[in-house]
Amino acid sequence: MNNYDGQNPYYGGAGGGYVAGGSPYGSQDSPSRKARGGNQTIRPVTVKQILDAQQVHPDADFTIDGVDVAQVLLIGSVRNMSTTATNISYEIGDGTGYIDARVWLDSADDESGKTTGIEQDHYVGLMGTIKVFGGKRHVSATHIRPITDGNEVQHHLLKALYVSLILRGGTPGNAPKAAGTHDDYNAGATTGATDQSAWSHLEPLQRRILEVLSSEGQGNDDGVHVTHIIKFLNGADENDFTVALDWLTDNGYVYSTLDESHYQVL
Repeated sequence: MNNYDGQNPYYGGAGGGYVAGGSPYGSQDSPSRKARGGNQTIRPVTVKQILDAQQVHPDADFTIDGVDVAQVLLIGSVRNMSTTATNISYEIGDGTGYIDARVWLDSADDESGKTTGIEQDHYVGLMGTIKVFGGKRHVSATHIRPITDGNEVQHHLLKALYVSLILRGGTPGNAPKAAGTHDDYNAGATTGATDQSAWSHLEPLQRRILEVLSSEGQGNDDGVHVTHIIKFLNGADENDFTVALDWLTDNGYVYSTLDESHYQVL
């Protein structure tokens, strides 16, 4: 499966370094902390969540489940598409509603490849920000890619639901594991069967990182520290690890929690 464009829009040109940041998906006991972290990561959402998002005034960020949301990750089917000199507009449907997504072009004959493989009646994944124009909401997409694995569609909907449940007060049965226990990973990440089927197209190191995060991050809202992840990777090269983790972050598979050294799987 193609990635979005191989670039990292979240480090602001800082490359693969781990700089201070935050996330609404860390500790859930502080409303002020949740609001503060919203701009630091990507939120998997449905169309209905975008349409129902709250905005206290025109210049404010949108909020979903009481958390500021700047970057969203959406998967849906292209129902219609139209092109102008400045942008390509896609009508996206995901079973919960419809919304337009706009990809802005650098020129009328943009050949950057940012919309390569996007076809009507096919599924796409996109990242962007919620905007309002003429009283109508749309997503201003910074990245868009075709979805070729049907499992990824269902996986995204489950993740959107899971994150929403966590932000509303947590899910039952998610007691933290005792420190130093790694049984879930050694057994093959018991809760990750669906996740792993959606990861089959990824490179081995990318899959291994996701498997570690799935097992070690269960019941841990603070995420997993990068040094702890590396311990399970059997001597993986540090540069290779950084590149793989950056790619997973860029493409919406993982997000940072307490800071840019702690990660959790989406």
